[in-house]
Amino acid sequence: MQKANKVIVSVLVSLLPIFLLFPHLENKISAEEIRKGKVIEVRDGKLERLANNEWKQIAKNSQVSLGDRLRTDKKCLAIIEMPNIGRFVIGPDSEIELGKDNKDFKADMPRGAVWLNSKLRKGSNGSITTSLATAGIRGTKFSVFYGRGTQDLCVCTCIGNVDATLNNGKTIPVSKGNILVIKGDAPLPERAESALPILDNKGAGFDFCFNCHVTGGRGKLKSTWK
Repeated sequence: MQKANKVIVSVLVSLLPIFLLFPHLENKISAEEIRKGKVIEVRDGKLERLANNEWKQIAKNSQVSLGDRLRTDKKCLAIIEMPNIGRFVIGPDSEIELGKDNKDFKADMPRGAVWLNSKLRKGSNGSITTSLATAGIRGTKFSVFYGRGTQDLCVCTCIGNVDATLNNGKTIPVSKGNILVIKGDAPLPERAESALPILDNKGAGFDFCFNCHVTGGRGKLKSTWK
């Protein structure tokens, strides 16, 4: 009996390094999985990802990762979900590079329109940067438009607050229902303004908004919008 117990103890000791390794394996998997997101929907047009210096089309249910560079064609509207970051609705003719760090998420947008339902964890930071300003995320839902007609940059907040930091270092708060408009040929704005007049009718360069807002509805959302 004593001999059998010695054998069992010997086996357990030999397996101990493997058991000790399990938590590290779980942490590694979790850290890797948290970098992965998913394409929820692609409406019309084409969504592409840059890989090995080539743009390649991706479809609904495709996996996306932190650091990916994505673009839509002139008709496409794409929705992607990133764990602990949020849900992105990317408008037509847009390009965005997702941030590389889920705790300090810094996305870069050379052009286009994006709406974000932020789901950042407590203590995490996030921003969307263009060449004119950076929109800092503070647990909110908001849109960024860049390079659309004469309005070179617009930051519009649906829920919560956004801090828009301009290239001159000034930070302008953009609260719920307001929009900050920066025009390349005009002096920098002093404050944000109400977004409701923009939502009264289409054709002012903000048609992307009417994917979820009722035309002339004074900011009301469509009942079918997720």
